[in-house]
Amino acid sequence: MLNQEQFTTIINLQRELDNKIITTRSVSESSTLTARFLALLVELAEFANEQRCFKYWSSKPSSAKNVMLEEYIDGLHFIISIANSLNINFKKYHFIEQDNEVELTLLFISLFASVTTFFTSKTNENFYQLLNFYFSIAKRCEFTNNDIISSYLTKNKINHLRQSQNY
Repeated sequence: MLNQEQFTTIINLQRELDNKIITTRSVSESSTLTARFLALLVELAEFANEQRCFKYWSSKPSSAKNVMLEEYIDGLHFIISIANSLNINFKKYHFIEQDNEVELTLLFISLFASVTTFFTSKTNENFYQLLNFYFSIAKRCEFTNNDIISSYLTKNKINHLRQSQNY
């Protein structure tokens, strides 16, 4: 979904934010890796909760697009943060959309599974699979590249401000 220039922008901005957090909180990048994986899973669950595709018992529709996008971007922050720590090669990544016939609930379950697989085996290929699920879900939610990049830029500024205000 994202082009190389957009990836590079996000990678660099995330690296700056992570460096600020490491300095501000007096932690090391390696000491926070496991926590970032758990934080990612929590953010993915919050996104799924707003999307509501699994809530067969409810008639309430998905949250507004901007609410879902905010949760989606929180997850993207952790995905890129983890990838930066593990020196993932984004230049070899090529988006492969998941089958449109697969229900969204199954895509979320597959995404969760891919995060735990990546946690266990931190390879480029496992990361690319995680991204494929994540971006496939974005497409199903009708998030455009512009939605993703502009929402990321907005949330990144908020995250920097939070660190400056001792969040």
